[in-house]
Amino acid sequence: MGYRLKPHKNAAKDVRRIARDRLERAIEALRSPPDERDKGVHQARKRFKEQRALLRLIRRPLGKCYAVENRRLRDVGRSLSALRDAAAMVEGWDALASHAPALFGRPSYARIRQRLVERGSSGGAQIDPALFEQAIGELDEALGAIEHWPLSGKGFGLFERGLEDSYRAGRRALAAARRDPNDENLHEWRKRVKDQWYHTRLLLSAWPAMMRARCGLLEELAEALGHDHDLAVMSQLMDDEPELFADQIEPLQRLIAERRKALRDDAFTLGRRLYADSPSALVKRWQRYWSLARCEGQAASRED
Repeated sequence: MGYRLKPHKNAAKDVRRIARDRLERAIEALRSPPDERDKGVHQARKRFKEQRALLRLIRRPLGKCYAVENRRLRDVGRSLSALRDAAAMVEGWDALASHAPALFGRPSYARIRQRLVERGSSGGAQIDPALFEQAIGELDEALGAIEHWPLSGKGFGLFERGLEDSYRAGRRALAAARRDPNDENLHEWRKRVKDQWYHTRLLLSAWPAMMRARCGLLEELAEALGHDHDLAVMSQLMDDEPELFADQIEPLQRLIAERRKALRDDAFTLGRRLYADSPSALVKRWQRYWSLARCEGQAASRED
């Protein structure tokens, strides 16, 4: 319930509530003990992404504040990315292994995985512990700024334009990826899909059953594009550090190419359906859902 706007509440106050909650959770995660630092960074970066998606939803009323707060969170996330990115490479390897268990069960592949684990541990250890305190300091400043956000507009009107802008950007990114499915276009589309997923979560109370189903499909799409991105990074790592993969580069590249094609095919099929509405049609429909949910919530409050 924490990351969800409520139709019968004051929209500006509810936005501030969620914004404070995300930052407080991120700070708590970054204060994890050293032996849980990887997990803490992972959780904090999730909260950063949720917060940045919330900012995009209210980008228009925020005005100049948007760029300041978005840049702050982006920079804090990047400062801690090495630790998480190192772990993500091993997760990408394991995901690929699940599609060829016999091949990846060989001793030579177990050794490759161990080298990736050691590489990740080494990369993560290079993060200066002082960065965590600096990050927490930045988040404390962001917390203090929330009360000064210029949130104008009432109800659904507060985030109507942000929703339309974000959804339109997703449609355009899908079109670009279909025209030219290169790594950059696919990664850009994935970011816009994640925005739509976060925004659907935020507005889930408009119609929980329908929006929850849409969340599930968007998550499935984002995961497919995420796995594709991980494989692209792994393929590049084979070029940059071939010694990690010994003499298994050729069979791995074939498997990666096959898997990426399947992921892209699934993503485009799902994407065409999730982005079938025009931006104006989707926003108008969701606004009607929101208005109905608001009336129902007010009626329930009066009965109580």
